Amino acid sequence: MFLKSLLAGVALAVAVFLASFLIPDYTVSTLYSIVTTIIVFASIILSAFVSFGGRSGNPSRKNQLRWSILLLVAAIPSFIGFIVTFYF
Repeated sequence: MFLKSLLAGVALAVAVFLASFLIPDYTVSTLYSIVTTIIVFASIILSAFVSFGGRSGNPSRKNQLRWSILLLVAAIPSFIGFIVTFYF
């Protein structure tokens, strides 16, 4: 499951790179940082929902935590793309 999330993140990073040719006002590193920020904030919001939930045996709480982790894994390729395009 984490591999699928990582592959989705790679696909998103490729889509951001290709979109950079269509959006000339932003640099590639800016687009990568925007995408990474949105994904990480979504993961933080899901984590907050998990912490506000009830007991740990709640099945919806486990799903929210899984989605939170999957979003963080999907953000890794965009973060790497940001680092590479910003510094090189």
